[in-house]
Amino acid sequence: MDISAFVDPANKNAADLVTYAIHAWESGWGYVWGTYGNVLTESLLAYKVSQYPDGVGNHEDIIRANWLGGRTADCVGLIKGYGWLSPETMTIDYGTHGMPDIGANQMYYNATESGAIDTMPDIPGLAVWHDGHIGVYIGGGQVVEAMGTKGVVKTELAGRGWTHWLKIPYINYD
Repeated sequence: MDISAFVDPANKNAADLVTYAIHAWESGWGYVWGTYGNVLTESLLAYKVSQYPDGVGNHEDIIRANWLGGRTADCVGLIKGYGWLSPETMTIDYGTHGMPDIGANQMYYNATESGAIDTMPDIPGLAVWHDGHIGVYIGGGQVVEAMGTKGVVKTELAGRGWTHWLKIPYINYD
């Protein structure tokens, strides 16, 4: 993982979230429910299969063929992985840096600044949300999101069914 392009590694901010999300997409991160950016080892995969027999177990062959040995995240795990990244050690340390372990919906409900998607300001690093799913707006009408069997992908903001935008409560937007 490369954070050399981060503008302020010591503080969680929108610009570095965008850099992190783009890096995850460009590096071909995979999707595994309940993961947040760590390397998918055999033991982590076995744990996630036992934890989510339907959500992960039903896709184990695809996961194993495509992402074992690489980094993986689910949709909100992409954001939490950035929040939990310790730049001094380059480790993703669960539940650290003031970002709780919450799902996409709770991330949206915890936001103090949000709105309907048609009122979204053009601020890279905002999150976009619809019930059960969240992505990172990277600017230029594009979003990086962790999307099922496709992994971490870059998509167009329009036409993906996003209903709301939010400022992630644990990220600085100044």
